This record gives sequence, structure tokens and C-alpha cells, in this order.
Amino acid sequence: MGVEIAHYPEEGRLDLTIEGNLDLTLTSQILDVCEFVNNGLKVCVIDTTRVTRVFDSGLAVLLLLARHLAQFKARLIIVSNNAGLKLDTLPAPLRHANVCLTQ
Repeated sequence: MGVEIAHYPEEGRLDLTIEGNLDLTLTSQILDVCEFVNNGLKVCVIDTTRVTRVFDSGLAVLLLLARHLAQFKARLIIVSNNAGLKLDTLPAPLRHANVCLTQ
């Protein structure tokens, strides 16, 4: 459980897969992700289809990452099948992300 990271620098892409609870326990792993964010990064895809529960603290961690990505003008895509991550429930600063809901 936690965050799986796949970095494709030649494509300017960073893929994150979050499994288990989306909460404050992911903070250090998300901070580790920030080392991959630079001017060459074009898109960050966060797969949350394996998230079992969404907590406000987890949304705050995503918000920190989104703000860091925005500094580098990287596009954020959130893939979700979780009602807790629907666009209308996200904090306002995360609503610029493309949220793709799966069945």
C-alpha cells in the first residue's frame, strides 16, 4: 500500500498509483515524488482506482502536489472510480485537474 511511482523522463510523464487509504500517511511518499518534478515534466497521471478511502488529509496531500506541479506548468490528470474524488468534491485548487472517472 502507498504510492507506486513510474517516471518516464523521455515522455515528460510521471505516473503515480495510490493504493489503500488516501490520507496523511502518504505525505513522505508524495514529497519524494516532488524530486521528479522539473521543467521537463509535462503531465502527471495519478491513478486512484485502488484507493479504498478518501480522507481530507489525503486531499490536502494531493493539493500540495498539485501546487508544486503548477509551478512547472505540468498538467495533472486524476484517474478515479471513487466517489470521494469526483470533481465537484475536490478542493477548488484541484478542480483544474482533468478527472477521469472509470466504472
